[in-house]
Amino acid sequence: MSEFLETTHDKFVFRVKTGLYYSRDDFWVEIQGDQAVMGVSDFLQKVRGDVAFLETMPMATEIRPGEEAGTIETIKATYGIIAPVTGKIIEINPEMESSPYLINQDPYGTGWIYRIQLHDRVRDQAELLNAESYMALMQEKIVQEMGNK
Repeated sequence: MSEFLETTHDKFVFRVKTGLYYSRDDFWVEIQGDQAVMGVSDFLQKVRGDVAFLETMPMATEIRPGEEAGTIETIKATYGIIAPVTGKIIEINPEMESSPYLINQDPYGTGWIYRIQLHDRVRDQAELLNAESYMALMQEKIVQEMGNK
């Protein structure tokens, strides 16, 4: 089985990494026991453009699903980092300050943003989408964002 689900629209290839969970706000989480690593989906980084600056929340900040947990500035717009889970930020990717473009280069790898100590893994995981469900949602969003080409 492939590590990614893929769809093509116009000249863009959008990838969804399998084995991760996704929020409806286009952020992913990799659950690792009682912790999660989170980042921006390939879809969101492609639609919003090249990341120029990232403003993160401080360490130990408590986050809840749907709340803003920082901002990302691109050449096109500024948008919020929307928390996909409930917990406390225990690590910020140290590369983000000097290399926020890693979000565009490797959104599911070196472009991760936070490591979070989860408060309710079972409930949060139940609220998130698996890769297949997110792929279907993303395909709808692609048509909304980019038109039906």
